[in-house]
Amino acid sequence: MAIAPEMLQKKILIVDDAASMRTLTKAILREAGFVHVFDAPGGREALQMMAKVKINVVICDWNMPGMSGIELYQAVKEDEKLVTPPWIMLTSSGEADKVKEAISVGITSYIVKPFKPDNLITQLVNKLKAG
Repeated sequence: MAIAPEMLQKKILIVDDAASMRTLTKAILREAGFVHVFDAPGGREALQMMAKVKINVVICDWNMPGMSGIELYQAVKEDEKLVTPPWIMLTSSGEADKVKEAISVGITSYIVKPFKPDNLITQLVNKLKAG
């Protein structure tokens, strides 16, 4: 997939408590050509990062200790100092109730682990085009 050069300059934040998943996702994005890929092991760290850097898309795990992906999304939405970027929920849970819950709070992209790298890149590019 050819990705426009200006899109490859967008800032992407990966939030996942599993270091291996952050490393894998970062590698996939870098291989696709994305330059500014940040990561955080949890919600608090993600909020601190987002206060410093204008993030264009968040790729976030659902199940994390301390603050779930949904709780992080809601915290960002409620913080008037932060702009809520497009959000991709990346999780091992594909239950219909979870998908409905994500949609009900405003999350429109949902990828179930294990995922195909091409699927992640396609959804990411679509979010960047829309956002």
